Amino acid sequence: MNRVRCVALAALLLAMGLCPALAEAGEDPVVVRVGDVTFTKSQLESAVETDVTLSEMLSQEYLTDEEKLRQRDETIQRFIGVGLIEMKLRDAGQNSFTDEEEETLRATAMSQYEAMWQGLWQQAQQQPDQGFTEEQVTEFMQEQGYTSDAIFEELKANERRHRAVELFCPNMTLTEDMVEKYYEAEFLLPDRQRYENDLDLYEQEILANQNEAFYTPAGYRAIQQVLLDYPDEVTRGLRNENAHVNEAARAVADAIQKVTEAALSGDSWDDVAEPRAQYDEALEALKSAQQAYADKRKALALPLVRETVDAINAEIDAGIDFNSIINKYSTDKNEQNLDKGGYPIHPDSKNWPGEFLEAVGKLEKPGDTSGPVLTDMGIHILYYASDIPAGPHQLTAEERSALNASALYYYQTLELEKQMEDWRNEYEIETHPELLDD
Repeated sequence: MNRVRCVALAALLLAMGLCPALAEAGEDPVVVRVGDVTFTKSQLESAVETDVTLSEMLSQEYLTDEEKLRQRDETIQRFIGVGLIEMKLRDAGQNSFTDEEEETLRATAMSQYEAMWQGLWQQAQQQPDQGFTEEQVTEFMQEQGYTSDAIFEELKANERRHRAVELFCPNMTLTEDMVEKYYEAEFLLPDRQRYENDLDLYEQEILANQNEAFYTPAGYRAIQQVLLDYPDEVTRGLRNENAHVNEAARAVADAIQKVTEAALSGDSWDDVAEPRAQYDEALEALKSAQQAYADKRKALALPLVRETVDAINAEIDAGIDFNSIINKYSTDKNEQNLDKGGYPIHPDSKNWPGEFLEAVGKLEKPGDTSGPVLTDMGIHILYYASDIPAGPHQLTAEERSALNASALYYYQTLELEKQMEDWRNEYEIETHPELLDD
């Protein structure tokens, strides 16, 4: 498979949050030996290739030869760590798995492989320009070490690591200060650096996918809405205006094409002047057509929904809970609009219509409501539910409990890493990185 396709599929794996699997040993030269534990050329090659590809995706740059060598050495050290844990567990009589445990792990491995394949395939279908086939997705997963056998070996390695933590790092006193430092370093700081000055990225990665972030940029409000569909009479009455808008949009597209052609073939900016003037004229015509469409839509729609809008306003004035009003009148009963307290809206957002954002901006304080706001989405009545606090995410009691458990394992793992440095003196360690340069 060519490099472009590999990188594209690796990007999908990265987006899915998947890490390289630990391949099963085959009949090929040993590259890493820790005591009696060995890892072969094919295992290391697969891991190094995946680590390099994912590093390039994260940095969005190709690694230099020197950087690839450094990545190779880091991967070798990772495998040495796996070998040290296995040897230490062997010595403690804790390395073996019962038939029942292996059966459970194999079933989990097969389930994870199938889920990975389906997830990668569905992601690939969202990039039709790449033309991925099912065979290419399967081939790429195999090349990167993602087989059910490899995932099985990875699950066993993870279980061994958990056993090592429980066996060699069981007693540790966790302080609140340790938890806070862990939370800030592993969760809060990365999100702050990623989203504080990049609103578009925050909306794309967090809001669009309804994910949770550990840091919220400033300026967000929670807005709920009653959304009404346009009556059929409005759609029928706008046919001519809609046709004019489409015709004007095509004229703008044609004008852009002519400007591009003139810029590519011309010798000076003077050669672009006439097509640019035609583009400006076409753009003004489009704006005029859009305004005529919006004006007529308003004239047609508002009388038809006036009775419903008056009924909604009467219930608002009577102090009826806005969630009840949404349930009674709105076509938008999204969980975010109801149970989660409203949509996070920022004045600089690019994901909402301009008329919608303008109306949100006119709401002065929580509890305020808007008049009817007409967009292509429908007719909105907006409710300023609350301000969304900027800064660190406030953990719930359940999240705090999970954080404490995660922090404990994190510090136990750090202690395990320290012990592993001492274990290096207990076993013969042999590496042959030159085999990976063939």
